[in-house]
Amino acid sequence: AVLGLRENNPLGTCILDCYLTGIEAYFDYQNSLGGVFGRQLVVGEVLDDELSQHQARALEIIANEDSFVVFGATLLPPGYGDLNDAGVPTFNWGIQAPENNGRFNLFPHLGVSCGDCLGRAVPYQMSLAGASKAVALGYGISPESKTCANTVGAAIDFYGADLGIETVKVYDDLPFGLGGGVAPQVTEWIDLEADFVASCLDLNGMKTIAEELVRQGYRDQITMQHPNTYDAGFVAEAGDLFDGDFVSPQFVPFEFTDDPGIQLYNQWVDQHGGQTAEQTMVGWLNATLFVDGVIAAGPEFDRAGLVEAINTGFTAHTAGGLGLPLDWTRQHVAPTREDPVTNGAAQECFSVVQMQGGAFQTITEQPWLCWPQDDRSWQQPVETSFD
Repeated sequence: AVLGLRENNPLGTCILDCYLTGIEAYFDYQNSLGGVFGRQLVVGEVLDDELSQHQARALEIIANEDSFVVFGATLLPPGYGDLNDAGVPTFNWGIQAPENNGRFNLFPHLGVSCGDCLGRAVPYQMSLAGASKAVALGYGISPESKTCANTVGAAIDFYGADLGIETVKVYDDLPFGLGGGVAPQVTEWIDLEADFVASCLDLNGMKTIAEELVRQGYRDQITMQHPNTYDAGFVAEAGDLFDGDFVSPQFVPFEFTDDPGIQLYNQWVDQHGGQTAEQTMVGWLNATLFVDGVIAAGPEFDRAGLVEAINTGFTAHTAGGLGLPLDWTRQHVAPTREDPVTNGAAQECFSVVQMQGGAFQTITEQPWLCWPQDDRSWQQPVETSFD
């Protein structure tokens, strides 16, 4: 079963249908190789949680007993706990670390991440921009966004002495959607001489901010870091509004067109057809882990065998080189700021592209920039590929 968000999506982006495209495209690819142990892969049912019905839909799946596994992509997933407790392997868009944390039947595409660890990605992007004074932004209604804003602000200050950067103000209580605009905040940024926005907002919020920066004549004085604006159609429609800004995909960026994993993805997604977006790749990554897990479990696989095969045998799964290496013997539990190593990734890595002229451009030779996880001192990242 595929359980996700279509109706009542406050972001207005393609989630469920694009995610489904990625899953089915990967199934098409695997079925072209003969399926798995001679059996064809199919999506049995697709359920829209309509934003508020996730737990009810999850309980329906559990009660009906028609689905071997669940794939999930939504914004509010209270049903993940029920699926986990029922022993249903659930592969999901891993943006909700608290809902995945400590649940060993759930497999988020990022592993379980640390919400308050002092990462180096944002300070590094700030140094790339030649910036020195940052504001950090988060939505007050979202605990994750609020924590993120305070964490990136703290990370900038943690590495501030090394890079000559600082956080001049954290705004962790912005209203979702920014319905009242951000004119007072932008005016304050100008007074503070801020030249970098470290954001924990959605793509619509970033557009509202960029438009206000233009209105106040300050857009060319400030670079923005976008966590959620990796949407080609949205950026193309914006034209030059985001020129010079950075965005961090959660996988090998599509712009690395020579990457064999990207080429395979493009071939089968194009052949399958359907709506595509960032979530299409997430569906592909989730489907890859599922199939690899079934193969590892063997021809007599069942739910428990699938989970055991992944949780005991997959120590550096990259979904064909498209994702970060995930160690499922450790990464079901969130690392902490005090101990980022025990349950964290082997390296701290991120990908980054720059927006220019309504499109994305690569700025590195390799898709990933990585630092050692066990040494938190400042150093330049190493360009890396996990092919």
